[in-house]
Amino acid sequence: MADSVLRHRRGNRSRGMAVGAAAVALLVGGGTFGYFQYAGGEEGCTGTPVVISVVASPDHYPIVNQLTDQWNDAGPTVDGRCVSATVRAMPSSAVAASLGPGWDEARDGPRPDVWAPDFSAWFMLAAGRPDAAGILPEGKSPSLATSPAVMAMQQPMAEALGWPKRELGWTDLVGAFAGGKTWAQFGHPEWGPLRIGMADPTRSGTGLVTALTVLDPNNDQTMGNDELFGGLSIAQLTTTSAEDTATLLQSYVDTATKDAANLPAAFPILERDLAGYAATQPKVPLVPVYPREGVAYADYPYGVLRASWVDEIRQRTAADLLAYLQRPESQAAYEAAGYRDAAHATPNTTLIAADRGFRATVNAPERTPTAQGLSQLLGMWGVLQRPNNALLLLDTSGSMNDPVPGTKQTRLQLVQKAAATGASLLNNQTTVGLWAFAIDLTATTDYRELVAPGPAGAPVRGVPRRQAIAGAVQGLRAGGGTGLYDTIAAAYQRMLQAWQPNAQNVLVVMTDGKNEDEEGLTLDQLTSRLKASVRADRPLPVIGIAVGPKADANALQEVSKVTGGRTFVARDDVGAIQQIVLAFAGRIS
Repeated sequence: MADSVLRHRRGNRSRGMAVGAAAVALLVGGGTFGYFQYAGGEEGCTGTPVVISVVASPDHYPIVNQLTDQWNDAGPTVDGRCVSATVRAMPSSAVAASLGPGWDEARDGPRPDVWAPDFSAWFMLAAGRPDAAGILPEGKSPSLATSPAVMAMQQPMAEALGWPKRELGWTDLVGAFAGGKTWAQFGHPEWGPLRIGMADPTRSGTGLVTALTVLDPNNDQTMGNDELFGGLSIAQLTTTSAEDTATLLQSYVDTATKDAANLPAAFPILERDLAGYAATQPKVPLVPVYPREGVAYADYPYGVLRASWVDEIRQRTAADLLAYLQRPESQAAYEAAGYRDAAHATPNTTLIAADRGFRATVNAPERTPTAQGLSQLLGMWGVLQRPNNALLLLDTSGSMNDPVPGTKQTRLQLVQKAAATGASLLNNQTTVGLWAFAIDLTATTDYRELVAPGPAGAPVRGVPRRQAIAGAVQGLRAGGGTGLYDTIAAAYQRMLQAWQPNAQNVLVVMTDGKNEDEEGLTLDQLTSRLKASVRADRPLPVIGIAVGPKADANALQEVSKVTGGRTFVARDDVGAIQQIVLAFAGRIS
């Protein structure tokens, strides 16, 4: 705290107690100890007082606020000027969305000088906005405390999977329960299917880093096929979504033991929150599972903004407050609440107790997400989670028998394999149907309905619709010309009739060729019909997937443009797998 003094406040804070010389006294408050200096007989500070604004994430706001009050009460000064700080709680996601020169004080309160979120990832996410990037802290901000994001699991269910002797991760849950498997395989049919809870990664820091762990475990800022399939599987198994982990945790507090099987078996949470819950001897015991993929830490950074309004004296005031918050006596407040220190150590073993499954040392692989990578992954997470209503149109013309270069498969076989993977990952919130198309596929049309639209989990001829779709695709044979335009026109009308509110409605067209039905609609006639059919109150984009070098991507792009959709061009057949999987999983838009 160079060039600054903590002065005792009594009455007018500019006057110290009348003592002959500066004396050091012990300040006691809130269970922590600090030092301040009495200002003997002279004015304690001059000039206009400086008040900095600190915005903290709600979970550690009470601690930051309490410690800041103590610092304020000690009467700090910088270069003879009185300084103090105010602390407000604000969700990190809201700050990340609002931070910038245009900060709205009427809506969001005083513009911050210091931002103390729960995860540094929020800095990176905010940096994706050009107006915010220039005012964010440079480099790594100092950490006030840490807490790893763990997987909370119902203890009997964790033990059924081999915990604590066996390490578990999100990928283990996906592998054990994919394809509709249940707890019966582990001797507990009464528990039914696996249920996973998830916090919204656009609002929850814990949800954010969990989404990163699931969708990008190798931290390369992109999503490979295996990562995509893992994300789809997690989405399929997610039965409960909440704005934050506190909401998820409260459901266990409110539930009787006999009803616990109806709650999620696992959900992400910060270790400190789970430790506090476990210490209450709850009716539904939850244990910490440290994901085998490695944990991400909430690092509670203290970021001094580089904004124009944060002048030198505000920077020095913020530095002085930081020094106070980092004192061992101040850190004791974090430790008492179950936080680890900045080095991930656990001084408080009362809450972070080994006999409750907590670990003293936790592997934490270094993750350095970029703003672009975070934005892309969050966008994909949104695609994976939302309810969809999709009709899939699959080209079965003769060109689908062409071999895929570099493989021993035909184009149809490649699509069949990808479709089987995607269909198996359909969640029960998705409504989906399937048509095949080729010229004169029936006596009167270029298309045939293979599976009528309906909920993915609902029965069709005795099997779930997702299984019926996979089976229908496997039974296809390629032949004939491409009857593209008539099929799109008919399918668009069908989907307008089946349009659903509160869902992403979409018509997906997969083709490797161009329209060859000379007796049917022309492209101009098709786009004219679509323009006349488009309804503002029923948005229905056509999504094209142009597969291979002969696909008429230009025609698909015109159709997509008219309806507010888009076309994916995959000249490399193998490169089309992701889009086909997403389409058959009902997750493309």
